[in-house]
Amino acid sequence: MNIDAVFEKTHLLPTIPRVVQELIDSFNQEDIEIGSIAKRVAVDQVLTAKVLRLANSAHYGSTRQIGSVDDAVVVLGFNSLRTLVIASGITGAFSQMPGFDRDRFWQHSLHVASIAKWLARHGTMKLNGEIAFTAGLMHGIGQLLLHIVLPKESATLQKTSNIGTPAARVDLEQATMGIDHCEVGTELARRWNFPDDIQRAIAHYAQPEQLKPMHPYAALIHLAVFLATLLENDGGEEEVEEGFPAEAASPFSFTPEMLCAALPELKELSTAMDSLI
Repeated sequence: MNIDAVFEKTHLLPTIPRVVQELIDSFNQEDIEIGSIAKRVAVDQVLTAKVLRLANSAHYGSTRQIGSVDDAVVVLGFNSLRTLVIASGITGAFSQMPGFDRDRFWQHSLHVASIAKWLARHGTMKLNGEIAFTAGLMHGIGQLLLHIVLPKESATLQKTSNIGTPAARVDLEQATMGIDHCEVGTELARRWNFPDDIQRAIAHYAQPEQLKPMHPYAALIHLAVFLATLLENDGGEEEVEEGFPAEAASPFSFTPEMLCAALPELKELSTAMDSLI
């Protein structure tokens, strides 16, 4: 199967709320009507409930209760609100599918997103935390699309015990389906008008070292996936030392020692996002 064949089945693919698409478009705009966007978010009660639940979580650490979308803009800022609305809208756009654990998938994606945001702010090379979060959220979305259009093949692949790393998954997908989740996810991000940095992160996160020079967001997401997977499997310092992706970490000057020290904070940050599911 090729990209065109995947997206020919548009009737099977999810749609996102209009206000979410407007917020994605706003990444590429200089003049944004924040007040009018906040009002449109507030009209969607399901979206608003998710946003406020997350805005009041430990992840954002607000010192006071946030009771409205306008409060969220004031307390968190527009960029953080945009990230919350996009995350809420995208995770809610995909329904449950036989043979695919949607909740576990989004839980992992949100863990990656939270860790990516932390990494973006703590390396020697500073990146935009909201871009990093969104790229982390979207990094594996192609897996969902492949399951929608190729459910049998995808379900069989999900049961394969030797998927291991993202690079191994890409190889298996290519071998069994002729296409991989990075390609599909990148095309969806392009069609949804995400910024180029997010598209390139999705395209290259599985094997960032293959792109010379490495794209910084791709390298960051690769590192975030490693850490999220490690924490989900109750790994600790020994696993960090053994599996440390030195090449992806090098642009940010992260060391195993630095990340080992950060593991408790990263676990708390990432699990705080579970309320979004």
